Amino acid sequence: MRNIEETVQKIGGYPVLVRPSYVLSGAAMKVAWSDAELEEFLARAIDIAKDQPVVISKFEEDSREIEFDGVAKNGKILLSALSEHIESAGVHSGDATLVIPPQRLPFDVMKMARETAAIMAKSLNITGPFNIQMLAKNHQIKVIECNLRASRSFPFVSKALGVNFIREATRLMLGENHLSVVP
Repeated sequence: MRNIEETVQKIGGYPVLVRPSYVLSGAAMKVAWSDAELEEFLARAIDIAKDQPVVISKFEEDSREIEFDGVAKNGKILLSALSEHIESAGVHSGDATLVIPPQRLPFDVMKMARETAAIMAKSLNITGPFNIQMLAKNHQIKVIECNLRASRSFPFVSKALGVNFIREATRLMLGENHLSVVP
């Protein structure tokens, strides 16, 4: 248990998020507020995904979750959409409700989110669709994850913006060098 206590302190203390690996849609994801809860949730997570790692991360209270959906060619973003979860962060994105354009995010936070996405797309030399989930709190952002694939929000942002993100990503992955639409 000492190793777990050290881990909790290293990531900033309680509350922490416990998530079994390779479990879809946040199933079995739990927020632990104490050593006793953490032990219980770890035991459950190990039962669910035997021989797989369990992720323990700091749970950020009172934060907003941001979705960045993009289509890039050779690391340059050609299409993008920034949306915001209506619920506070902590509701798994698969269960959350999105709004575009963001309604409660300050301009500086949206700018940081777009800049972060551009840096990541360039660093990963992305061609095709990608999704980045971020947390916003106190005019700062943290990246939760970057998925090099279309996310569940791609159809939503495509319809809201009137541009088929999937079609454009597919064209770029098949060798086209430019979009077939003007965003």
